Amino acid sequence: MYKRIKSIIKKSFIVINNIIQDKAVLFGFSNKFWLFISSAVTAPIIIIYFSPTLQGFYYTFIGVLGIQSLFVLGLGQLLQQFISHEWIKINHLPGKGFEGDSQAILKLSNIKQFTVKWFSILSLLLFLSLSIGGYFFMKQTSYNSGIPISFWLAPWLVISFLKSIQLFISPGVTFLEGINEVENINRFRFSQSLQERITSWIIIIIGGKLWLFSAAVGINIWGQFIFFKKKYSSILKDLIKLKSKKNDIWKREILPLQWKYAVSSLSGYLNFSFIVPLIFWFLGPVTAGQMGITWAIITMFWGLSVTLITTKIPTFAMDAANKDYKKLDKLFFNSTLVSTIFLVFTSVLLLITIVILKIFYQEIYSRFLPLLPFTMFSLSIIPHHLKFAMTSYMRALKQEPFWKISIIESILILFIIPLFCKYAGIEGVSICFLGIIILITCLTYLKFNRIKNEMVC
Repeated sequence: MYKRIKSIIKKSFIVINNIIQDKAVLFGFSNKFWLFISSAVTAPIIIIYFSPTLQGFYYTFIGVLGIQSLFVLGLGQLLQQFISHEWIKINHLPGKGFEGDSQAILKLSNIKQFTVKWFSILSLLLFLSLSIGGYFFMKQTSYNSGIPISFWLAPWLVISFLKSIQLFISPGVTFLEGINEVENINRFRFSQSLQERITSWIIIIIGGKLWLFSAAVGINIWGQFIFFKKKYSSILKDLIKLKSKKNDIWKREILPLQWKYAVSSLSGYLNFSFIVPLIFWFLGPVTAGQMGITWAIITMFWGLSVTLITTKIPTFAMDAANKDYKKLDKLFFNSTLVSTIFLVFTSVLLLITIVILKIFYQEIYSRFLPLLPFTMFSLSIIPHHLKFAMTSYMRALKQEPFWKISIIESILILFIIPLFCKYAGIEGVSICFLGIIILITCLTYLKFNRIKNEMVC
């Protein structure tokens, strides 16, 4: 047993050393590490400058804005896989267009045509849903809490508009990730994250309150336009110029996978964004604020860990396209192993920190969830991480075998969690949530293992 543990630790250090030498991973990890540091700064700033009620609205805004994932329907990651599969057969000649497999070029142009049309529609629907739906959702709780609608309405309408623009231009980044420009994308995201967080802090400190969302997203949109123009103007222009034929690529290839991705997107939203607005509705803005800051820190640690997997997704897809399954399996195992070890370590560190706050800094501790629900939610992120890794592997193979499991997960969260929220309080919600995630991860592993065994045979 001791030798086995020693071997795993030694192997982990070797993998970590190799990953550090990968600039794509290094920039991705730097971005996540910055988010970690900035979140550690943001939390006390919110505690100092926001009242408990304003803190609740802050995290409820984040939760409701997360509905954007339901409009994307997993399409971004799906398109990334399709583009990666075609790109290995294509070369780009700056200013002249593309050369290589004519069928691959035609398919790329058809993907482009579909993407522009689809995201134009989605961005409009997103604005209408956020602006109108968000208004009616927050109106009742605002009234019950004695908070005037004018306190949050204008910032909400502006951020709804900006989010729709952000969604419309998002396929540009998806395309660049699909052609394996991960290093530059992660470098850009790191730079953007610096600017957005610093701007948010300034807005909070000067009393801008909920306007911080509009400032941060506005900077993100402007930064993307500058990034595209400076580094990828040629390839994006040539992509736009690509002539496409009338085709049924959506019905024939994308739809059979997209609806399954959509189911996964729904479960993803329910896992990460749904719970804070739900608590806002049933338990009020103060408890929603406690849940929001707790979940933000927990997912921050997860975001740092999952970088070791997400930066390898284009490589997963390319290895799968080349049918180099041995290489794919090795990369998948190494990335999952190291990222999980790191996540467990950081989760333990987080729990130690919250215990210290409870003993010595009660006023700060009171802005987070109590220790029991805090612990339950912290533990839930570990099985979720393993589920994410297995899903990423299968998507590299253009497969979505876990969609039925995602439906079960969505039903459980959508119908059982609200009951626990209403009748068992935040403690009951946290225990129920952990139980659901463990169950779903076990079902996912059983399905994953069976498919892997069939591939070997």
